[in-house]
Amino acid sequence: MEKNLYDRVVFFYDGLASLVLGKGYLESKRAFLDHISKGDNVLYIGGGTGTNLPEILTQVGEDGKVFFVEASQKMVNEAAKDIPDKLTRRVVFLKEDDFKKIPKHQFQIVITQYLLDLLPESDLKILFDEVSKRCNRKTKWIFTDFLDHPNRKVLQYIMIGFFRLVTKNPRKDLPNYSKYFKKYGWEIKNKISFKNDWIQAWLCGKTN
Repeated sequence: MEKNLYDRVVFFYDGLASLVLGKGYLESKRAFLDHISKGDNVLYIGGGTGTNLPEILTQVGEDGKVFFVEASQKMVNEAAKDIPDKLTRRVVFLKEDDFKKIPKHQFQIVITQYLLDLLPESDLKILFDEVSKRCNRKTKWIFTDFLDHPNRKVLQYIMIGFFRLVTKNPRKDLPNYSKYFKKYGWEIKNKISFKNDWIQAWLCGKTN
């Protein structure tokens, strides 16, 4: 089985994030989850260790389904082991790093948390292209990530450098998220800020 370089960080990923970011990290992972309704199909891309997955599975109810897409098999394994037996039928775990191979369902909710900051421009385009094919005008996108902040430049540099070293991540900066959302017909309906605006959660919907 081909290994993903993010397998290297699975055992300390959440602990490191909580240490560096404090309680804002876990709070940001819960932002806008209350917009998930019973019976929704949820596309969760880059779910990591699934710290908020049990909450999401509870939200979709017995008739909903969560497609949990993650490039790292060890991340998938970590996410799967904490799911109560009664919720396992509500989730499909997919070890996949090719966005084009995501199941071609129509999703009511898309979730990307701390994912887009890791993607090179070419992969961002593919991601937005493929998500667009699986959405309709009522789909909501829950986005959470770091944004450039003048008071966090040093920490940003250290964090980006760490992931470039450990996971061979090609990015040297943070993407212009707004550019992509606007280009593909999404608008920010609501926003919650954490860590003095360094982290933001957006609830996005399709433009009319």
